Amino acid sequence: MRGRTVPTAVAAALAVGLAALTGCSSDGTGGSGGGHPAALLALPADLDAEAVAGGKQPAFEPGEVRLAVGRTLGMDVRVAPLPHGWRLVDGGDTALLRRDADSKQSTCAPNTAGCGHTVRQSWTATAAGSTTLTWRYVDFATCTEPQNPASCRTLASKEVRVTVG
Repeated sequence: MRGRTVPTAVAAALAVGLAALTGCSSDGTGGSGGGHPAALLALPADLDAEAVAGGKQPAFEPGEVRLAVGRTLGMDVRVAPLPHGWRLVDGGDTALLRRDADSKQSTCAPNTAGCGHTVRQSWTATAAGSTTLTWRYVDFATCTEPQNPASCRTLASKEVRVTVG
């Protein structure tokens, strides 16, 4: 009997530890909001996007993410003072994904030439279905409407299909 108790206790401790590492709660829904996202992605680096724009490498393959309702997707976007940069042009179906507030993940010292920072764009899944998020790597000098990235010349793009359910 005692030999069975120890392995059971060890298995229970491992299950609790695994749940803590993966961020899953006992009901399998995990957290949302201010905690760690269920899915975390990053847009390709500026140099990679410029290589795509210059025809030096193939276009970026679309990504795919699966989320449970209530879980969060985070996309890290590098923001640098360059003539080119990533901009969200399609935030997906708002009936399926709620756009949360952006949060800075890194910062630069004031007045640091050429320094950028990382911003995390986040969405929380609110209903079952599928939608696509689209970012474009644009040339800011070509924008006909400064606040509208769709009005700029696209150098590269990245799509992420989000399936909720």
